[in-house]
Amino acid sequence: MNCPKCSQQVEAGAAFCGNCGQALQQVRQVSGVAAYAVPIPGQQAAETKALIVLLLGIIGIVGGLFMAVFGLVLGLAGLIIGTIARSQFRRGLNMAGLIVSSLAVLTGLGVWVYAIQHDPRFNPDSAPVSHAQSATPAVVSADLSTPCYATGFVNRLNVSNSPGSCDMSAFNGQTLGTSTNAYKVYADKTQVESVNSFLGLAKNALEKDVSSNLTGFTLDGERIATFAGSPAYVVNTSDKAHNITVVEAAVMHKVSAGYNVFILVHATSGHSTDLDVLETGWQWK
Repeated sequence: MNCPKCSQQVEAGAAFCGNCGQALQQVRQVSGVAAYAVPIPGQQAAETKALIVLLLGIIGIVGGLFMAVFGLVLGLAGLIIGTIARSQFRRGLNMAGLIVSSLAVLTGLGVWVYAIQHDPRFNPDSAPVSHAQSATPAVVSADLSTPCYATGFVNRLNVSNSPGSCDMSAFNGQTLGTSTNAYKVYADKTQVESVNSFLGLAKNALEKDVSSNLTGFTLDGERIATFAGSPAYVVNTSDKAHNITVVEAAVMHKVSAGYNVFILVHATSGHSTDLDVLETGWQWK
């Protein structure tokens, strides 16, 4: 027979439900002892499972706050056991265990996601990057080799270049922003295959860069030239109020897959500026 209150199976003739305590019939006394319902086989095992599920969920939540794997493993174990035993006795206790185990899994996942988002090994963008210098540590050197070119300097400078990159910075101070002699190279691909088209685009781009980004600078001169055998467009600018001169060049270099474009910059304080030193040690690869 089934209990009219919780629908759990009980033995025939039982006075009370062993699951919820519901009175099933008039209590009979046998030698002064009430005839309570006797649990059927498997009921006690189901109750034990329900308690285990609840405990796994609670421990999983607490452990997951300190180590994500605890929350995930214990929470999943609770969900599996609770799902298997959900059709057995103590449904209320079992359901509570399932809920708590689910929270344990969510806790573990939350801790895991947080750790990944704040770990620079998985999320390099989370590490602060100084705009005064490259994120790559600078190495004092008089020469540099990249996949696109090799070059050298008269003096040893702080050279910054990421492995596998053709971009570089070289400067004589502690940072690029506090230096009195600094070089920068930017490399990219171009879809332009005509030298005349490239020179026209380079002229417009460099003039716009001076007017937009070099506040206080005047354009002293511009010309078509070559750099290490490749066509280039060069502009010279200066900020006489602060005694700073800057030369920028856009260089178009042919490679096996097409053409690459390089933007070369040399800035000095108190000295004349040119790209002669950079070009003297420059070798294309």
